[in-house]
Amino acid sequence: MQLSPEQVQSVNILLSAVQVAQRRGAFSLQDAATLQEAVDRLVPREEQERQAQEAADAQSADEDAPSLLSEEEAEDAAADSEPALGSE
Repeated sequence: MQLSPEQVQSVNILLSAVQVAQRRGAFSLQDAATLQEAVDRLVPREEQERQAQEAADAQSADEDAPSLLSEEEAEDAAADSEPALGSE
């Protein structure tokens, strides 16, 4: 059975969703083992490990990046830097 590029992309999206759900503890140990066997049939173990490393690297880079202020925090910071009325 030959898959179209769109079908391959859909399978990859589904695999990614299963991996995210597993990291979040969505499956029992038995379910996780069954799903891992299915993933192993679709994706070589070396490719899985490469993708896992890329995800870990991306997550590490996100944690190192400075966090952005929420809109409320930005408004508070702007208010703190404005001179108060009548303080001149």
